[in-house]
Amino acid sequence: MFPFFQNWHYWQRTYLEAGITAFLVAVVTMPVAIVVLRRLGVVDKATADKLHRRPVVRGGGIVIFLAFAVGVLLPNYREHAMNGVMVGAFICMVVGAIDDFRGGMSATIKFITLVAVTLVMSSFGVKLNLFKAYPAVDLVLTVLWIVGVTSAFNALDNMDGLAGGLAAIVSAIYLVIAVQAFLAVGTETGLSWFGLLAAGLIGANLGFLIFNFKPARIFMGDSGSFFMGFTLAALGVMGEWTEAEAALGVMGKWTQRLISCTIPVLILGIPIFDFAYILIARILRGETRSLRQIIEHCALDHLSHRLTWIGFSQRQAVLFIYLAAAAMGITGILLRNSTDLIDSVLGLGQGFAIALIIVTLMAGAARRHKNVAAGQCEVTSDEAQRPVRPDAAKPKI
Repeated sequence: MFPFFQNWHYWQRTYLEAGITAFLVAVVTMPVAIVVLRRLGVVDKATADKLHRRPVVRGGGIVIFLAFAVGVLLPNYREHAMNGVMVGAFICMVVGAIDDFRGGMSATIKFITLVAVTLVMSSFGVKLNLFKAYPAVDLVLTVLWIVGVTSAFNALDNMDGLAGGLAAIVSAIYLVIAVQAFLAVGTETGLSWFGLLAAGLIGANLGFLIFNFKPARIFMGDSGSFFMGFTLAALGVMGEWTEAEAALGVMGKWTQRLISCTIPVLILGIPIFDFAYILIARILRGETRSLRQIIEHCALDHLSHRLTWIGFSQRQAVLFIYLAAAAMGITGILLRNSTDLIDSVLGLGQGFAIALIIVTLMAGAARRHKNVAAGQCEVTSDEAQRPVRPDAAKPKI
């Protein structure tokens, strides 16, 4: 497609072309989408139960998916597993778009949909392969992973530029690993489509960020966060997270499996640790007492919110999370490249240290914060500057 890339390795060229194409499609179509969605009334209004000060169009995820799909499908490369991820991503985007157009949808319905989509995707071979003798266990773990990561990513779509930038960073880490995989063997690895999807996500999200970074002209909406979280989680299932077992020497197959499980957790560490922390905190505070409440409860107590409680501006909070996500991702890459037990232990220790910093910040912010607006789900970049409701909760965690 781009002649000046002809001397590059086929997959290097394909990844770059996919990313550039997705970026250009997003940049060109996003202004049109803003106008069309505004005329259709797909707008987050500045109402009493929301904290942003002006109406902002939502539903940008529709354009992100369009740009992503064009970038990925243009090279005319298909794999059975890749088709499964694309089908699942499309269904998630459609369900999220319905939510955006209707102005709301039951979290329980979305949860059930996500489980069903994961089961469909697994029929394409996209599932964990940790316990070969017990495929049912792998399937259950796959469902838990997809549902958990998607929910965690969706929850962090709460400030201008946060979700789009986070998705681009995670996808960039995925792409680095994909490139490393084929450069190591000098040929196609069997999961080259993994990098193709990552490249498409990078381009689409960077194009979206031009219109979403503070002050946002359009929100990703559930159409974006739902499909984005699902796709990133699915890629986490299918990645080649370790080199050949022989390269690990005495570390053995169980250590290899531990590393394989740990690396995607590190790469997606920010949404995972944030979601796990607030989930436990809400249970301990007595805010959620049933599975239904856990699924449907929303509050302004995520990492991004807590950073504003301790003095960060919203732009600073978003940039800090970018930095933390990049650090976690680089740790994952280093762990994947480790060739002995000492390197692996050091990598795990580095990941644990970053996670500990995040948890410490979240706990410290809660102790300093006196008025937390509980029960709000749709949050924008103006939230920290606006007064909280008088009935705000006061978490101790």
